[in-house]
Amino acid sequence: METSYKDLFAAFPDQSKIWLYQSDRALNSVEMNEIEQSIVSFVEGWAAHGNKLWASAKVLNPYFIIIAVNDALVPPSGCSVDASVHRMKDLGEEMGINFFDRMKITIQEDGELKQIHFSELENHSEALIFDPLISTLGDLRSAWPRPIEQSSFAHMVG
Repeated sequence: METSYKDLFAAFPDQSKIWLYQSDRALNSVEMNEIEQSIVSFVEGWAAHGNKLWASAKVLNPYFIIIAVNDALVPPSGCSVDASVHRMKDLGEEMGINFFDRMKITIQEDGELKQIHFSELENHSEALIFDPLISTLGDLRSAWPRPIEQSSFAHMVG
């Protein structure tokens, strides 16, 4: 499964802030469509102190949802970020999905996406990791997934 994100949100600059939400299981196509409709609707009305944010959202694969904002135009406030987190928590509760389980990691191994427990990462040192800790659109566009040794989790392998 070779996927390139280099053209994702083409109108947004590389320094745009992103939030990645990882599901605790693979989403099916119906769930992916429902989630994408919901988060796109959310970001269309997303604002910081009454100023509309230049934002977009997308389901990237069966495990990840992204929300991006061009914070050079209108920076998100603490309250607006909290609103997005609450929306994802509410959506998860509605659909029986946990977007906040930090004990699972999504990897790509032998061309296949899969989730493993955090403690198993060292057994998959040759896999590519979907690093959930990246924070800019440029990082996602240039190297996502990336080799584990080039990720935030490099210290856990080898």
